[in-house]
Amino acid sequence: MPLVLPPAVPDPQLGHLPPRPAAADLPAMESVGLVQPYQARKRYLCPGCQGYIEMGEGHLVVVPEHSPDLRRHWHRACWHRERRRRHGRRH
Repeated sequence: MPLVLPPAVPDPQLGHLPPRPAAADLPAMESVGLVQPYQARKRYLCPGCQGYIEMGEGHLVVVPEHSPDLRRHWHRACWHRERRRRHGRRH
């Protein structure tokens, strides 16, 4: 089941909507696996750079814990950049 945030409710004391939690505040709920070059038998489109991951190119596959059908194949550098964007440099 995907993570669903409750609808924002205006805070009467603030007079506006409270801020939504940042992605870094949400638990990491994906598994990351290494695809070795000999295992890469298809061409994939990397969601990080919109470039192709060619057959025979090692890369990462990221699988959301509750939505495995939404798995995506990423270049390693693109995934590390995305992870820093989501969670900050501490990871």
